[in-house]
Amino acid sequence: MNLNPIIFRNQSMTKTFYFRTFAKVAIIPYIGGTIAHTLRLIYKFPIVEAPFWIHWVIVLLGGYVSLGFVFHVSKIKFHGIIDKVLYGIVIFHLGGSVVMHAYSLIVQNNNWMGVFSLEYSYFALIYFVGLGFYCKSLSKRIAAQ
Repeated sequence: MNLNPIIFRNQSMTKTFYFRTFAKVAIIPYIGGTIAHTLRLIYKFPIVEAPFWIHWVIVLLGGYVSLGFVFHVSKIKFHGIIDKVLYGIVIFHLGGSVVMHAYSLIVQNNNWMGVFSLEYSYFALIYFVGLGFYCKSLSKRIAAQ
């Protein structure tokens, strides 16, 4: 008896649209974050003045991606401990970002973002680029499976 939903009848679970796309979609918030932190460093704008549409983008894309990373962990062919650690960091980072940006939408202000000084953007720029490249690499490996 096949208990899988209809969308899985003619394809294996590992070939679903969600499995094929979650790591690719993860690249988008990392590109956006890289651009945002670069602009913040150049123009030194206060982070508490960030527009609210950014929160929606992070909640929607980050939620999609975070759930994909959690649901599909058993299908990933990891290449050593560093790969597993980076995978976990992406889950923690994007999942945490979703929670924090959802909080901004709920309370309708960005005051909590004031804890991130301008200097934080130097650090953020480094890990946004690094995790973006990791997600790009992961999406290529998933495509090859």
